[in-house]
Amino acid sequence: MTSGPVLPDSLPCDASLLVPHEPPMLLVRRLIEKADEDDENGISVIEATVPHSGPFIFNNSVLPEYCIEVMAQAIASVDGYPLQEGRSPSTGFLAGVDSFSWSGSPEPGEDLRILLKKTFSFGSVYVFSGSIIGPSGQLAEGQLKIWKMETSKR
Repeated sequence: MTSGPVLPDSLPCDASLLVPHEPPMLLVRRLIEKADEDDENGISVIEATVPHSGPFIFNNSVLPEYCIEVMAQAIASVDGYPLQEGRSPSTGFLAGVDSFSWSGSPEPGEDLRILLKKTFSFGSVYVFSGSIIGPSGQLAEGQLKIWKMETSKR
């Protein structure tokens, strides 16, 4: 008797089950905490490890675009939990970047925490505010607009 993948039913949860990316584009590692949809002050927490190589590394430095992409993937992991049997991970598209700023740059190999708060939703459009925290403190913060598609059957 064969069975499908084990569906996550508790946190923390491996983000690779929740995000429709594979290495080297998969940047988030684990969903630690998901805010309750009804809690306007709720914060979701996602972990990532900065890669040593790949599309966001140039001359051993992390490109600024990494922070935007890791935050977008963090949102996808929040939207993908809990994964439902017969469903693909949540599919969304980055539709806009607002007020994004960098106060530092992550280093390859560093562990990061991404803190997210949904600040607005209207139909298929969602706005999240977030920050990226590294070992030495906050590295980036901003708002991302996401357009979500309906989840389809696998």
